[in-house]
Amino acid sequence: MKCVFIVLDTVRRDYLSTYGNDWVHTPALDRLAERGVVFDNHWVGSLPCMPARREFMTGRYNFIYRGWGPIEPYDDTLPGELRKHDVFTHLLTDHYHYFELGGENYHTAFNTWDFFRGQENDWWASHVDRMALPDHLGQLSQQNFGNRKLQQREEDFSGPKTAQAAIEWLKTNRASDDWFLQVEIFDPHEPFYCTEKYRAMYGDDYDGPFYDWPSYDEVHESPEAVEHIRKCYAGLLTMTDHWVGRIFDTLDDLGLWDDTLVVFTTDHGTMLAEHDFWMKNIMPLYNEIVRIPLIASLPGNERAGTRTGTLTQTIDLMPTFLDYFDTPPPPHVQGRSLRKVLDGDSVRADGIFGYFGMAMNLTDGRYVYMRNPVNEDAGPLYAYTAMPTGGLNRWYPREVYDRVETGRYFGHTYNLPLYKIPTDGKVPRHHPDEASYAGRNQLFDVAADPAQQHPIEDPALEARFTERIARHLEACEAMPEQFTRLGIDPPGA
Repeated sequence: MKCVFIVLDTVRRDYLSTYGNDWVHTPALDRLAERGVVFDNHWVGSLPCMPARREFMTGRYNFIYRGWGPIEPYDDTLPGELRKHDVFTHLLTDHYHYFELGGENYHTAFNTWDFFRGQENDWWASHVDRMALPDHLGQLSQQNFGNRKLQQREEDFSGPKTAQAAIEWLKTNRASDDWFLQVEIFDPHEPFYCTEKYRAMYGDDYDGPFYDWPSYDEVHESPEAVEHIRKCYAGLLTMTDHWVGRIFDTLDDLGLWDDTLVVFTTDHGTMLAEHDFWMKNIMPLYNEIVRIPLIASLPGNERAGTRTGTLTQTIDLMPTFLDYFDTPPPPHVQGRSLRKVLDGDSVRADGIFGYFGMAMNLTDGRYVYMRNPVNEDAGPLYAYTAMPTGGLNRWYPREVYDRVETGRYFGHTYNLPLYKIPTDGKVPRHHPDEASYAGRNQLFDVAADPAQQHPIEDPALEARFTERIARHLEACEAMPEQFTRLGIDPPGA
């Protein structure tokens, strides 16, 4: 058995023709869909980047317990479980968050790994003196500007380098069996920087200030700037798709499709001015962020060209890979193998998703319910961890550590002691002309209203979804404060 797992960051499913787009060119992913199974009802779990990757690795929700952070000492990981059964694992990535404070212990779970430098604010290009930045909108940092100077030709970009490394690895190991190759390309994550020929494919004639990296904020830019960003995103997606296609060409040349599982997905989407917001992390979790693509080409071309509308989530991928390698899942996995879906079964009636400390969201595949914290401070809230970093590339402030407690809180942590760290949550941002989301929930029928423009009122349905959230929290062994902050009674209370 062989597997190639391709993760692109920040892919909008509605920018793929497989999911109905009629203007963005993604021929490689179209090709995968033609020979694979398309999952039409696939959703995130925990957000953003590293919380999603912890779900890839563990098959468990992350956002109930902590936010952005490392693999924990008690985590049973996908590569770790595969290695126990003599499956060789290799990671190729330009996702630089794996190599920052708060991203520890992911890459070291693999037998071997390689990392390609230069994305976003990766501390790569080294300039003592500050550079003159062009007039610009949105974000543009000294570090990113320096990194760009080292990436002018398409082949110099870290995404293409990652894809080329995958090609070479496949050629080197063409005669081997029992391996798992994870290929992670940070693109099309912002900044939406690609070579000119890909923007030209979309007729981008924007002549305003330099702009390809929107701030995480409300939209204040002109319609022309918004259109420019969408074309920049499309161009970067098409460039990335081209290099994914090169990997698929290699699978063709080596005759590997017949006995290889090939899976493509993303960690989350992003807002490109929909609902008057840019990017993610601040606003309610609309479909553009949380309903994501998943395409799987099965060994032997099984079920080629088919689709399934069964509800699935990120946590289902880890047990699926284990299943295909005849490896039993560890005891605390919450996801379910998608082989059951392919056999016509359902793996779940509904699923929760969100950011740590923000809203608790639930979908059954038709409706989305956004349950917001009842107070503006979104508390009370604690992070539970054995790895006490404070998020993306930072520690908690020292005064926070002075208030940390320790204890043994959850069954899935193998009785290891954890830090209980007081921390802050937040209510999703509302626009100035709207009321705060504190204590105000939203319910959408995404089948009838996929753009989520018209919240519906249905007290009976909201009560049922509130009860389902309580059941999910109970199953996750959530601490009492998670119920309190959401204004939900624990089951049986």
